[in-house]
Amino acid sequence: MNNFDLRKIHELILFRDVCTTDNGYMTEASSLPRIELETEALYVLTPKMSVLFTPKVRYYRLVVENEINRHINAATELLEADGSEELTKFVLKKTRESVTTLVNEAKRLTRLDIGDKNWKNITSETPYVPRYLKAAIEHAVFSHYVIAELARCWLELQDRYAYVIGEAGCYDVSLFYTSFVGRNPDKEFELNRSDKYDEEAKHFKKGRTDCCFFYDNDEYFATAIQEFTNKLHQHHLIPEGLDTKSMMSLFRGHSCRTKYTWLGPNHVLTHIIKGLTKDDNPIITTWPEGTSKWDVVSCRFVDKDGNALPNIRKETVRKGFESVVKEAVDALAGYL
Repeated sequence: MNNFDLRKIHELILFRDVCTTDNGYMTEASSLPRIELETEALYVLTPKMSVLFTPKVRYYRLVVENEINRHINAATELLEADGSEELTKFVLKKTRESVTTLVNEAKRLTRLDIGDKNWKNITSETPYVPRYLKAAIEHAVFSHYVIAELARCWLELQDRYAYVIGEAGCYDVSLFYTSFVGRNPDKEFELNRSDKYDEEAKHFKKGRTDCCFFYDNDEYFATAIQEFTNKLHQHHLIPEGLDTKSMMSLFRGHSCRTKYTWLGPNHVLTHIIKGLTKDDNPIITTWPEGTSKWDVVSCRFVDKDGNALPNIRKETVRKGFESVVKEAVDALAGYL
């Protein structure tokens, strides 16, 4: 598995000479395979090409872009296949740690650029590039470009999996720069949300897919869940093969990936959930804390064809089912 430490970028930041002539860099750049993002980009980095003033810098731009795309592709492929909260947190943690370290390494590239003189020179309207300054200016430009790519890397994954971090813990471009780089973003390497950001955001996961409920009753937990399961069986709301042990997982308050087939009318489940989660005195709560109870229902319950239940919060109870709902709710409420 990819270590997600952006190891290749650590090597590239050294900005070693890989060719002896400008023509050599042009040849190498033209033969580089391009690694494109395999998902719709959330952020687009638009460099001012005149600032990338030598073949060496342009060559390194392509190599760095490839490696950042490779990292994003590997991370999204793994997380979309696995989907676990734990792995998502691990990959984001490793990426953030690596990005932070690499930003600091890139900043050290310009340790001889006192007062950002070389950067200000090359980004001015009339840059002056004598031969003796060429290498120093290249280092300055490359440093700024690498940081922009690292920002893209972090923001692309952060926004795609923001449900793990929480919106309040997410950075925008400006906050990333002021927090990690200690300056404002470079207008020469402009990083913006893509035109399709809002459209793509509709597909982001809004909560944990391993969410469940929590019935806080150590003493009578097993007995209450047994009675609850029996009531659902009695009214043919769940399959006979769905036993108490499986049902316990739904109420443990721990990661749960079990799918529960609901055979009854959706409105019955709606009002069982409402009865168990009354705001003034809830019998069960959601896990993780703050998860919508209807998200839990959509993640955990499927219909007889295996399709996830839709948002059923607005279902109205039908006459003749009030007692069924009450029996199911009382099965858990009666042991508290």
